[in-house]
Order: sequence, then structure tokens, then C-alpha cells
Amino acid sequence: MAEMTLGQLAERIGGRVDGGGDVVIRGLAPLETAGADEVAFLANDKYRRFMGHTQAAAVIVADDYDGPGETLIRCDDPYFAFREAMVTMVGFSRPAFEGIDARAAIHPEASVAANVRIGPFVTIERGAEIGDGTTLYPGVYIGEKAKVGRDCILHANVAVYDHSILHDRVTVHAGSSIGQDGFGYATHDGRHEKIPAAGWAELEDDVEIGACCSIDRATMGVTRIGAGTKFSNNITIGHGANVGKHCLLVAQSGIAGSTRVGDYSVFAAQSGAVGHITIGEGARVGAQSGVVSDLKPGEEVLGSPHFPVARARRIYATFSKLPEMRTAIKKLTRQVNNMLHRDRDRGDK
Repeated sequence: MAEMTLGQLAERIGGRVDGGGDVVIRGLAPLETAGADEVAFLANDKYRRFMGHTQAAAVIVADDYDGPGETLIRCDDPYFAFREAMVTMVGFSRPAFEGIDARAAIHPEASVAANVRIGPFVTIERGAEIGDGTTLYPGVYIGEKAKVGRDCILHANVAVYDHSILHDRVTVHAGSSIGQDGFGYATHDGRHEKIPAAGWAELEDDVEIGACCSIDRATMGVTRIGAGTKFSNNITIGHGANVGKHCLLVAQSGIAGSTRVGDYSVFAAQSGAVGHITIGEGARVGAQSGVVSDLKPGEEVLGSPHFPVARARRIYATFSKLPEMRTAIKKLTRQVNNMLHRDRDRGDK
């Protein structure tokens, strides 16, 4: 980890120091645990309560922050400034190996560019292409005629199936699978008959895929993940789906086959969309929500099946009152029945 003064760090991240800029810092840490030579950040008011007693050398805050704190680094966007500080002081991890390990199995008809790092037990099949500066960690499998672009990072045991395409600067974390057959069967005479998958999966520039994700190849055509889109772990994308640019998909979410997701859309944890629908640009899907029909651009939904957020919140607020409401309805029903019986008795007289 790098060592520098607060003033130097503030200059690197585009901030300004309120307090002593000559203090030497040696790391970054959360507000509640930071020490006297570490920098913390405040980007969420939920953590504001720690500001009064943090031991941090300084705290990265917004320009308009007006709370406690002896030494502050003020900036426009404290979370992005924290990111820049992490890049400056910590940087990104690098593999512990260089060159091509002798235990890798590379087909003589594969094309492997210069300056690659290929770990032990990597397999690269016939006709595959690996771009300059790419790193393949141990156990990676690259199928026939698959293409992996420049400066990609494929972590341990990633599988890239035949004909899949990864553009430049793509990162795929351990255990993920790109381009396997989709879930396509025709049921006939009581049997589920598999439909061949003739398409491919394609990840555009700067996509990052978390651990244990799966992206099906299309039955025909392409399953596409747009440039700059980021996946957390355990994401499933069905065959023929098209996820736009700069989308965010959080853990255990999924998009069924042939659904189109617009640019800058967000799917929170454990959410999903059925197949053959369109999610408009910038739509936001809340955690554990199930989208069952098209969403308009910018629409925000919650629940399963989905509702507009405001309506979903009213529905959830009602859930907690259902036992009392049931009791009240039973009581009212008895009262109404008693009134009806009394009226009928009077009529009989």
C-alpha cells in the first residue's frame, strides 16, 4: 500500500483538505475502525453517527458537509473520491505469475497474442483467439473459435464456450460460464426434446461478471451483454436475452430468455424478469421483485408480481395489519349478522 500525505492524496482525488495536510497516511479503512494513519469516507448518512468519535486521520466528505470532524477532505462526490483513493493507495490485484505456464494446453491452431499471462491447467481450443495483455488464471477453459479481447481478466475455472466473444477489458470472476446451451426444449409425446443452440454469447467492452454467473448462448443469433455493464455473483441470463449498456445486476438476479433490458437499468438482489418482454432504459427493479410485463423507461417497480414502487409500499404496509384487519372484519360480520337477525325477527312479529 502506498504512503503519502493528506495533501498529496487530496490532490490525486480532486479534493481539498480542511485541517492538516501534512499528516502522513498509510491506508484506508471504515469510519468506525480507522486508525490515526488511515483515511475513511462518508457517503451515506447512515454512518454519520461515527463522525463524532472516529480515529481516522481524515474523512472524505461532500463539499457541503457541516458535521463534526477535525480533518476533512471535501469533494463533489465522496464515494467516487473514495474509489480514486483506493486506486491510488491500493491499486488492483495482479497475478503472481508471468508468461505462459508449461502446464497450459494450447491448441496449435489457437491464436495467442503477446504479453499474455496464462496460468497452469488452462485449456485453449482450436481456432480460439486471445488478445494482447489478457490474463487467464488457472483452470480457465476457452472453447473452439471463442474470442477473448485485449486486457481481459478471466479468473480461476471460468469456462468460455465455443464461438463466444469477449471484447476488450472484460473481467469474469471464478466459476462463471459464458456461452453454454440455453434452457430450450420442445415437449413432444411426453418427452422434453433438446433444441440445438446455434447462436453465441457476446460480452462487450468493460463488462465485469461476478463469480458463479451463467450466460446462455442464444438458440439463434446472440445473447448480448452491453458495454460497461456490471454483474454481481450468481446471475443467470437466459438464451437470446439482450442486456443493455451500463446496467447493474445485483446478486442472484436473473433475466429470462429473449428479454431486452435497456441501458442503465438496475436489477437489485434476487430480482428477475420473465422472458420475451422489454425493460425500458433506466428502469429500476427492487430486491426480490418479479417483473412479468414490459417496463417503461425510467419506471421503478417492487414486488412479485411487480407494482409501481409507491403502490407496492402501500401493499406491504397493509400486510403487517392483515391479522388485525381479519379480526375486525370478523367482528363487523358478526355485528351485521346480528342486526339482520334482529330485523328479521321484528319482521316476523
